[in-house]
Amino acid sequence: MYKKLPALLIGILFLTACGTPAATPATGQVETMVASTLQAYTQSAPTPAPASGISIAAEGLTFVIPTGLASDVIATTEPAAPPADDMPWWGIYPEYKIYSLQGYVLSGTFHEPRIFKFPVAEYEAMNEDAGGRIQALKNILSNPTQPFPNRLPFLPTWNAGEIFHSNVEFISFQNGSGIRYLTQYAQFPAPVSNSDLFYTFQGLTSDGAYYISAVLPINIGFLMAAASPDSPIPPDGIPFDWNDYTKNEEHYRIATERLNAADPNAFIPALPMLDTLIQ
Repeated sequence: MYKKLPALLIGILFLTACGTPAATPATGQVETMVASTLQAYTQSAPTPAPASGISIAAEGLTFVIPTGLASDVIATTEPAAPPADDMPWWGIYPEYKIYSLQGYVLSGTFHEPRIFKFPVAEYEAMNEDAGGRIQALKNILSNPTQPFPNRLPFLPTWNAGEIFHSNVEFISFQNGSGIRYLTQYAQFPAPVSNSDLFYTFQGLTSDGAYYISAVLPINIGFLMAAASPDSPIPPDGIPFDWNDYTKNEEHYRIATERLNAADPNAFIPALPMLDTLIQ
């Protein structure tokens, strides 16, 4: 289903996104390997050129919003939701930070443009499923030349599942590293659409203390506007048969190939702009 990826924007690795997950080292070995790998990425990656835009320092996170992407950030604290008898697994999490981008270049999308900062130790202790996702990211970062798993790690936890992913690349930021990719989550078989498609970054700080996640809506011209039978397919779009779900995998295969092959600057916002935000 997955093709060989294009050259990495930050020149870190050249990967193939297909196949089965890599073998899992022992827990202690993973912690050591991830720490050393993250440190190596951070030290060896080229220093990004200073970004022009809005400098933000809020609630323990500092970054620059590239010019034209958004106008401001509102930082909030999400209170912890501890385990309880009536609490579903996706609703259990520690206290964490949310950074909501204001005046984002896209509006009316299903997802809001946000960055999350989760404390790793507390999350792993509270939520076994989230701990598995964190471990999956550690495995990827400690085995960077191995094929990616069929489902990529993702936080926050949602009552929905990944229907596809594309445009996977490693990215380093000032004190950590992770992966970015495009994806869409759903509770039902749905076409890939501009309303639901988003760019995500899933990364860890170099000390392993924090998990950084970004959910940023992104569009491209050949996708339908919304995942609805009433939304027309563009002339150069990807067919989706609402009456025959056995054809879904072909739709996702074509969408993955088209997105992987697309000009990074054809997206709104452009992929390099979002990568710059993360870096």
